[in-house]
Amino acid sequence: MKGFIFNIQRWSVQDGPGIRTTVFFKGCPLRCVWCHNPESWSMKPQLSFMKQKCVSCGRCVGVCPNGAHKITESGEHVLDWSLCSLCGECSKKCWRDALSIIGSQSDSEDVLAEILRDKPFYETSGGGMTLSGGEPLMQPDFALELMEKGKKAGLHICVETSGCASESV
Repeated sequence: MKGFIFNIQRWSVQDGPGIRTTVFFKGCPLRCVWCHNPESWSMKPQLSFMKQKCVSCGRCVGVCPNGAHKITESGEHVLDWSLCSLCGECSKKCWRDALSIIGSQSDSEDVLAEILRDKPFYETSGGGMTLSGGEPLMQPDFALELMEKGKKAGLHICVETSGCASESV
């Protein structure tokens, strides 16, 4: 089974007891003004452009098949969002990490393998795995599968949720 996530953060100490790995799910039905992860709201991949990191090198201009990136005469990097097809070629060439694709489908086995890399730290600190988001309950089957596999591997599990899901979930 595959789920849509945007980050796996190792060495988390804020999302439950001990040292943890937090899996951030894509998708949230809420739009809280205090949200720490607005990039998690959409269930679709998104292009992130952090203009403050951009040095207008133009590498993205040469690889974008749709011409979404331009460097103006004054040297400013301008992105025409309407032309972006989320191919990700620009982010592969951006050496300053000003461009990145947020969100991808991941297999539960691959996610668990990443989490288990730090199992000795969980065992000594009382940590484990935390599912966060976005809203993990928007992908209940994937979340359940990941939790079942995590429990089978001996992990302590936390879920950060708004509870915004159907009663059956």
